[in-house]
This record gives sequence, C-alpha cells and structure tokens, in this order.
Amino acid sequence: MKLDLLKRLIKEAVKEAVREELELILTEDIKPVKTPISTVAKYENYKPPVVRPVPTGDPIMDLLNETRHNMTSGEYQNIVGGNSAMIDGGDYTGYSQGPEPGIDLSQLDFIKNAGAIYKASVQKDKERFGA
Repeated sequence: MKLDLLKRLIKEAVKEAVREELELILTEDIKPVKTPISTVAKYENYKPPVVRPVPTGDPIMDLLNETRHNMTSGEYQNIVGGNSAMIDGGDYTGYSQGPEPGIDLSQLDFIKNAGAIYKASVQKDKERFGA
C-alpha cells in the first residue's frame, strides 16, 4: 500500500467520524442551563468554622491563645497599634510627662564662654605643634 493511499483513507475515515458526531450533537435536545449563582450571593452567609486552640498544658498560655482566637481585627489593632481607645477613648497626642531628664547646659556659667575657650585651645594647639 502506498503512503498517499493510506493518507487518503485516514482522512476519509476521520471526516466520516466527525460528520457522525456533529449530527449527534446537533440533534440532541438542548437542556436549559441553570442560572449561575453569583459569587457574592454564594458566600454572603458563609461563616468560617470555629477553630479552637490546642491546649498546651500551661494555663496562662492556654488563656492567651484562647484570647487571641476570639479577638477581632479591630481589637487586635487597638492592642498592637498602641491605640489608647481600648482604655477610655481619650486622645493622648501631645501629652507631656514633664521635664526631660538631664542637665540644662545653657544655664551653666562656663558655657557662655565656650566658643572663646574652644578658639583659644585651637590657637594653642597650632602654636604647640606648628601647624
């Protein structure tokens, strides 16, 4: 059998099979498609499963883990973000605790002459080292 004859036989067999399948597809009863449920409506009333923390045996860690699992993101932000609303809702911006620790150098007598003292020391160094 020659190669050209084999190709022609295969092409005819494929065409015949495709025609038969197309006839079946076109004559099938068309079933109505269900209306798709929107993604929002599908998950609108979804509640995630409740996850309980695994007991560790340490009562303090168990309480901390339980508290962490029961917190909302807003409560978490109040604690971690340093928001004072969790205390009494007050606004503490600009709140000063009093004078800063340390010594106020501007009140010392010798500071007023510091510039002159520095210049004199630089001059003496130049004279001493010949620079």
